[in-house]
Amino acid sequence: DASYSMRQETSSGSTRMDDLNMGVEELEKSLKNDDVALSRVQLAIVSVGGMSEDADIMMDWTDVVNFSSFPIKPGGWTPLGKGLNIALDLVEEGKNELKAAGISYTRPWIIVISDGEPTDEAEWNKAIISCQKAEEDKKVEIFSIGVEDADMDKLGQISIKPALKLKGVNFKELFIWLSSSLSAASRSRPGEKVELPSTDPWRDVGI
Repeated sequence: DASYSMRQETSSGSTRMDDLNMGVEELEKSLKNDDVALSRVQLAIVSVGGMSEDADIMMDWTDVVNFSSFPIKPGGWTPLGKGLNIALDLVEEGKNELKAAGISYTRPWIIVISDGEPTDEAEWNKAIISCQKAEEDKKVEIFSIGVEDADMDKLGQISIKPALKLKGVNFKELFIWLSSSLSAASRSRPGEKVELPSTDPWRDVGI
């Protein structure tokens, strides 16, 4: 979520977007310090809002070894439904490319970080149905994460799993967890169950 509302100050005095950008930098650093993740993990970024004031692919699939974090600037509305549909399409395109190249893969993840206030209601209603169906069909794993003061009821509609809420502004802890989890997944075989690290350091365990 790169919408204007991400400029809101948090309890730490920084903005939501400042903290998110710092978290993405931490993700890059952590993944590049992991030899297995470095060779096996790919990332893509879909922005919702931002300078284009629309939902767009900000970064197409990129190997971690070639990933360089960059500042995301907030602005515009929150076409979150459109962003989710773009992410679903991006995942399928990525899987098809790997299949065509004869490369096996584990189930892709979509990480949604937002304040949970979509401004494209009609598109949103279609997108949440598509997201839940994709998860039920085991095409993708979706994690919905709410920033400070997020609408958790809205975010809870995206996935068949409950949405998780950041405890304060623990973006750094969130992205360290994400890096560790991606590393664990990259070491697994397709179809194998993966034990993920605890989310307790960054989430509100009361949610």
